[in-house]
Amino acid sequence: MRRRIVGAAVASAVLALLLFLVPLAIAVLSLDVEHERAALEREALNAALVVDSNFSVRDPPELPAAPAGVELGLYDGAGRLLAGTGPRTADGETAGTLGLSNGQDSDGWLVSVVPVSASEKTTGAVRAATAVSSVWQRVAPAWAGLLLAGMLAVFAAWLVARRSARQISTPVEQLADASVRLGNGDFNVQLASTGIGELDQAGQALQTAAVSLEDLVTRERMLAANVSHQLRTPLAGLRAVLEVALAGPEAGLRAAAEIAVTHADRLDSTIEEVIALTRGNAPSVPEVVIAPLVEGAVSAWNGRLAAQSRPLRIRIDAGLPGTAVAPSAIRQILDVLLENALKHGQGPVTVSARLTGEALAVDVADNGGDVADDSIFLRGVSGDGGSGMGLALARRLAEDQGGRLLLSQRTPLTRFTLLLPLRSELAR
Repeated sequence: MRRRIVGAAVASAVLALLLFLVPLAIAVLSLDVEHERAALEREALNAALVVDSNFSVRDPPELPAAPAGVELGLYDGAGRLLAGTGPRTADGETAGTLGLSNGQDSDGWLVSVVPVSASEKTTGAVRAATAVSSVWQRVAPAWAGLLLAGMLAVFAAWLVARRSARQISTPVEQLADASVRLGNGDFNVQLASTGIGELDQAGQALQTAAVSLEDLVTRERMLAANVSHQLRTPLAGLRAVLEVALAGPEAGLRAAAEIAVTHADRLDSTIEEVIALTRGNAPSVPEVVIAPLVEGAVSAWNGRLAAQSRPLRIRIDAGLPGTAVAPSAIRQILDVLLENALKHGQGPVTVSARLTGEALAVDVADNGGDVADDSIFLRGVSGDGGSGMGLALARRLAEDQGGRLLLSQRTPLTRFTLLLPLRSELAR
């Protein structure tokens, strides 16, 4: 790329110089020729002024001294050289001035001829001439100077083109390298500003694409992990129902099948919700009432807690405002918190919904165990050898919806608080 840029710049400079220098060189030559012709004409006129129009062929007048390199001669009416220097017989221009029909060839000479007249009759002519080579000798240094100036200009253009090519090609090469790294899975694309608007825009677009791709890949990776985690509990419940049905009398098969279908429907709903939430495709809703969602979660988990002789209590303040958080996200978070209470907690479980400041607060509390700190929200951290994914997933879902999930109390109760933004706050 650099070679092409430099080559194009140098070629453009050479073309521009040719278009400028060639006419200039021709103009220099033409001006010098005209200057020499004028000088010759002055010499011929000065000589003609000292020649008597009635000069004698036998006693020709003496001509003034000519400058170096200039031939100055007097010719009679027949074209013969009488005085001075020059061809013995008139050349073409001198013969033409004298009215003669032919003359010698004057190629290679610049000639100026002034007639000498008497009584309106041309009696002779003064010829001043110089070799064309003398003109070339004077023009050559000027042309050499123009050529040198042109070469210096081309060299300067080459230097500037190299610098410009480096300034342009380096960011382009960095952009290409970043694109290759992005294609290989490296999403850490950082491109410095180049000062070239178009390249900076391309770099910014690539960085934006890298962020979007990283988020997409992260969500897809989370999808597999989150789906597998969230399906454990419904699958375990479905398996338990089927095992009980197989161990019991045939009369209970229909009831077991109905329960299994209910579990399967819930399983299907869970899959769709987790996929939508993980990919950020949860549909927007105008307003969500929190009470039915809390009641539904309590109803779903009441039986499993009761099987461990642990009561599940619910408290919902009256007149709670709505939120715009996706119901599927709230259900998944409550499922994680209640499952956590079932597996890791102790004693009664209380689920409450209240208004606090500019948010709805949903608390899940039990007598709990020894919870050290917020590290339980990190993926892979678990209190008793679990996968450590549930609370991490719940916090991620809450934050994606504009809410927060906190460990609000450690002792003597373990309390998790889900803060949901009010509908009016999200609309601002």
